[in-house]
Order: sequence, then structure tokens, then C-alpha cells
Amino acid sequence: MRFFKVFFVLFLLFSFTEQSTAALSSQKFLSFVPKEAKDKQNLGVSVKSLKTGKTVFSYNSKKNFIPASNNKIISSFTALSLLGKDFRFKTEFYSGGEIKGGVLHGGLYIKAFGDPTIKPFQLEAIAQRLKSMGVKKIKGGIYLDDSYYDSRNYAEGWKDKWIGLHYCPPVSPFILNYNNIDIHIIPGQIGKPANFKMFPENTAFMIDNKTTTSKKSSTLKAYFSNDGERFILRGSVASSRGEEILTVSVLKPLIFFGSAMRNILVEKGIAVEGSLYRDTVPSWATIIFTDYSSPLEEIVQEYNKESVNIIGESLMKTLGAVYVNEPGSWKDGANVVKGFLRNIGITQDTNVVDGSGLSKLNKVSPDTLSQILSAAYQDTKISKTFTDSLPIAGVDGTLKKRFRGTKIKGKVFAKTGYLSGVRSLSGYAVSDDGEVYVFSIISNGLGWKAKQFQEDLLTELVN
Repeated sequence: MRFFKVFFVLFLLFSFTEQSTAALSSQKFLSFVPKEAKDKQNLGVSVKSLKTGKTVFSYNSKKNFIPASNNKIISSFTALSLLGKDFRFKTEFYSGGEIKGGVLHGGLYIKAFGDPTIKPFQLEAIAQRLKSMGVKKIKGGIYLDDSYYDSRNYAEGWKDKWIGLHYCPPVSPFILNYNNIDIHIIPGQIGKPANFKMFPENTAFMIDNKTTTSKKSSTLKAYFSNDGERFILRGSVASSRGEEILTVSVLKPLIFFGSAMRNILVEKGIAVEGSLYRDTVPSWATIIFTDYSSPLEEIVQEYNKESVNIIGESLMKTLGAVYVNEPGSWKDGANVVKGFLRNIGITQDTNVVDGSGLSKLNKVSPDTLSQILSAAYQDTKISKTFTDSLPIAGVDGTLKKRFRGTKIKGKVFAKTGYLSGVRSLSGYAVSDDGEVYVFSIISNGLGWKAKQFQEDLLTELVN
């Protein structure tokens, strides 16, 4: 309901208010630009009136910059436009033989299609669904089909040192808990190992706990061994601390998903005879049921509000699979995105490598992002869904803690972007007298002064 009100306010302001762009001064905006940006030309800005389409302020607006998570504006708009807001990811379950006398013969086959939203409780629901069909034993093991995407787990431009970090999980058709493990670490007795719990719990990874409880500050590290099958905890945990949580991405998503599914089946009373196997679904297998995600309009809310990288990568590879061919790849998905932008009249060269913006090989201009934001706002089929998905300044998402004590709070709806050396913010701003502006601010190498510039410019816009 809150998101509907936000959109409705924006719609009314856009439709019925008098435009106030004349009161804004380009010279005033220019005075906000830091000297370092003028010297190095490492800042790009585009501000336009949504009502008139006229440019309010432009500074290096056609120069391409690294957008960081502002790339999510491009991927979410394209996905909503092409796949549709009612699109759902799916996971298919097959029997390799007959189901007779409570026994599923020939093994259970699972074909994944990149659903990035699956959590352990959903696997429990799937196990319960099999149980309600009378299945008491699976004979022949579990077969996992990951042929819907290509075998590349990390996109071009992603750094090796990011592997294992929570924001850079491997991209596979099989995704559980964003392909991350959360480790809850609790101090033990001084001099003794810390205690820990893992979420999800139902995995096959071996644990190597070499932690120590200490009076000193915590120096915890958590990571996977090179073979991806052994989880390692190192360092000390302060006895005075409560529970600490570390999040680590898995290295083998197939084993992660498959072992969790197998163990949950057993916990629910379904015996599994046989191992985990990687294989495609054979032609003779019989589909039992299909599990569907929430609709894309709900997934995009989480994607943009919380900036969940793996959702964008699933969208990119799915676009490639749907509109080019299977297996889906980043390259094909990027070509679909660029083709879509050309078809809606955005002609400036844009380099799209991934969906999330994690790669520094992505390049886009503020002017292009402003055009995309304008097109999204004016597309009646997806406008409300897209607008609602953006963080609100000082209220929620990645902007919850920003602009809370300023006049900007509640008046800016925008996607944030952050990488080392990159600060970006693009979206919509509503002035006190009702003018709605679309803006894009991208800096590459400006540091903390980029945030100050964002605040100065937006304050001027909303006043």
C-alpha cells in the first residue's frame, strides 16, 4: 500500500502540477561540482524534467562511466519490459521411472531455471509435496540438471579476490539462499573453540573449526577450501561479544542445492537410495510437478531495494536463454539488453557485461540512464512496478540510512551504486512545488565528495 501511494503521488505531481524548471539555475548546479571533478572530468550528471523532457542540468552527461549497481536500472527495466511483470522462474521435478508402492523408481530429476529466490523452507515445502503424493522412498538417487545456463559461474570483469564473498556468489541455474551460507558464531569458554550454527543447516560441507574464544577483539575468518567442499573457520571470537554472523558464498552451487534437498527429504521421512548426480533430464522421465517463484514484479522489488546481485545475473542469463538460445549466457543476455535499448530509441553506445553492475567493464552515460528512467516512468505497463522498486531516500532499501535528516527524505526514489572508486545515484526527485525530475549522477574516482555533490544537487532540486 505504501508503494502504491508513492507512485500515485508521483503520478499526480507529474500530471497536474505547474513546472518549475525555470527557477533552477545551471550555474548554481555547476557551483556544486567539486574542483577535482572539473580537473579530472570524473563526474557525469544528467537532470531532466519528466513533464517537459527538457534538460535542467548536464555535465559530461554523454560520457560513459562505470555505473556499479545503477546497472540494475537497465537490467530490471529490460526484464520487466521483455519477460513481463508476471514472469516466474521455475524448477521442474521429474521421476526417472514409475511411482509404485510409495517408491519413486529411476531417481528424482530436478531441472533448475535460475530461480534466485529459493530458500530452505521452500525445499521443505517441496519435500512435503512429494510426501503428500505418497512417496516414501526415492530409489536411484537425485539427478541435477543445470543445462539451462552455460557453465560460467562468474562474469567477465569480476575479480578473483571476490570469489567467496557474499556479494559475488556463483551464478548457476541452482540457487539456494542466494548461494550463500550464513555462519552464526557464538563465544565458548575462554581458550576453547567458538560454537557455531550454519544456515542453511542441511548441507554436505565438512566443517573445520579452528577458532578460539578470547578476551580480545574478534578476528574471525570464514571461507571455503579450494576444492569447495570443506568450510573453514579461523581466528578468535571475543568472549564479551554476542552472536556474530558471517556470510560466505559457496563455490559449488550444485552440491549446495542437491545436498540440502537430499537431507531435507530424509528429514521429512523420504528415504533416498543413491547419490547426487549431475545429468540432463532424459526424454523418458515423467514430470511430477513444477515449482514457481513469485512474479517478477515482486522479485524486482527485492532486487532494486536491497541491491541483490545474483537476481540481476539470473535475469541476464534468462534473457539470453529465452530470446537467443539455451544455455543462457551473459553474452547473449547483454546482446538482448542492447538490442532492446536500440529498439526503444536509445542509440548511444552502452557496454553491458552483467546484470548487477559488479563488473567494471560495464559502461553507460548519465544521459542514457536518464532516458531509460524516463522510458520506464512513461511505460504504463511497468511504471508502477519499476518506480515502487527503487529505494526511497531516508525510508527504505539501500537509501534507508541516507538523507534522513535532510529535506531530501521521502522525496527521492533512486538506485544506489557503489564499487571501489565508483559512486552513482539515479532515479526521480520531487520538488516542494510538484515538479518531478529524472536524474543520474555517476562519479568514477571522486571519493566522498561524490556523496556531498549528490546531496547538494538533490537538495536544490527538491526545494
